[in-house]
Amino acid sequence: MSFRPYYLGIIVLATIFIYGETFVPAQTTDFAAWKDADNADNVPDWVRRMLARDFRDLTGTAREELLDKHFSALKDIAADSDVVPSTRYNAMLAVGLLDSSPGNPPIAYPAALPYLVEIYQQEDIPHYLKYGALLGIVRHAFCGIESAQQDKVIDLLLETAMTEFEPTEVVLNAAPLEPEVWDWFRLTALDGLTAMKTVGTDDNVAIELLALINRKSQKLENLGRSLDSLTQENWQQIRRTIALASKAAKTLGDLDYKSATEIDAEKMTDVLITLTKAVCDILSKIADSVGRDGASINSSALLEQIVLNAKVCTQSVVWGMRSGLMANRPNENSFYASLEDDDPAIKRLDTLMAEIIELTTFFDEGEKTRRSVAVPNQPKEFRFDLLEIRDALAKCSEVLETIQTDTKTDATERL
Repeated sequence: MSFRPYYLGIIVLATIFIYGETFVPAQTTDFAAWKDADNADNVPDWVRRMLARDFRDLTGTAREELLDKHFSALKDIAADSDVVPSTRYNAMLAVGLLDSSPGNPPIAYPAALPYLVEIYQQEDIPHYLKYGALLGIVRHAFCGIESAQQDKVIDLLLETAMTEFEPTEVVLNAAPLEPEVWDWFRLTALDGLTAMKTVGTDDNVAIELLALINRKSQKLENLGRSLDSLTQENWQQIRRTIALASKAAKTLGDLDYKSATEIDAEKMTDVLITLTKAVCDILSKIADSVGRDGASINSSALLEQIVLNAKVCTQSVVWGMRSGLMANRPNENSFYASLEDDDPAIKRLDTLMAEIIELTTFFDEGEKTRRSVAVPNQPKEFRFDLLEIRDALAKCSEVLETIQTDTKTDATERL
């Protein structure tokens, strides 16, 4: 049985409660009822009610005692292999949602974090429980983690983000881990690194993320070289690769570079340029192959997906270097702001920014000679076809290749 629909089902079921706050009269949660398989569909709502009801107006010792009691009960449910997977997952998720004190952000229940880390690192734990634990760890990261735990959590998140998918052995009564699912783990870990904000000890977080982006750029280049025809399988692989690389680039922009000491500005600039070029190249090749002979493919849908993937990449790259949106000035904690005014990387980043702006303008308005004023209240349509977007992507790639080549030439001349 495919793990993906099964996994999606428990994720959706488990997260419904996050978006509501229905209050009912105070009472004690009956955790024994959670273990009944017939009640599995009710558990997400029970978790929501438990969090909103049981701890309402509770402070001090009374709150801590109830937290300890509920924590113990939730761990028992999560550990019980006779309980249905969705309920075990929801129990694990609830552990990460326990708060010692409400607020914005709240103070997450400190005793839960070591448990979540321990569960996540156990090899014989079902993947859905590991993911529930990871979500809890990431929530603690957003709420704030005490300094003694920070390095351990950073290492755990970084290891997850950097680890490539490897097929796991299928065992009795266990669904196999699929590449798409492992990508969720990695993307979620990147969310955690975003929350931590630090470049890491000796800038290891930033340096590792740069290595990850480089690997994904190389993968896109390899996929492009072997792309003879577009299939659903290789298209999904391309999209997942772009998504992970883009998220890593965006995460770079969420870090605070004021304390950075070991980051090579030229290398980081190279990485951002290379990723943008690799995405432009492979999307351009797809647009070319389908645009010339795509009768069996929905070209309108593909055009939309090409634009979406290109925008995700370019906007993430902009965030990575400026820690802000394209229209905003670079954030004071950004990589760009950390550079000296005479740093050679500044000129290359400005060129990259200019090309991204031009490409984004093309996506919004089409080719320059055919642009017209948008009619208010009229549905927007792309003002270009697959072959025109191919040319726009190829042009951007050519400019980026030029600044890459010029830099390599300058480096050679200095030797």
